[in-house]
Amino acid sequence: MNFITQISKYIFLVSLILNAILLMYLAGVVPFLLYLSVLINAFLIWYSYQFISENKNIEEDINLMFENTEEFIAHIEQLHELEMYYGDQNLQSLIEHSRELANGYIDIQEKYYDVEVDIEEEIEEEEE
Repeated sequence: MNFITQISKYIFLVSLILNAILLMYLAGVVPFLLYLSVLINAFLIWYSYQFISENKNIEEDINLMFENTEEFIAHIEQLHELEMYYGDQNLQSLIEHSRELANGYIDIQEKYYDVEVDIEEEIEEEEE
């Protein structure tokens, strides 16, 4: 199947080139340049669509990673609140480290995706 798609791509490209030569021979240079302009614009539109689609996928992946980190932080905080682990310094440092990691994700998200992320007031109150 891969071989067939490669051949069809080559046939398509050869067809475009032969049509361009035929158009230039029959109609002149101006229609050829118009034909060339249409091909270039079609390629640029296709490339822009592919680029935007890929960028959207990357943004969705980063948002998913951020949500997973938030769930992880919430899970650690729930674990820290258990009587068995209340006041454990290792868990407290793990919570602080996960918050720093989440803040790093927020900074990256704000930098590259031009969004404003609301920081919870709970975190600020606990730090004071």
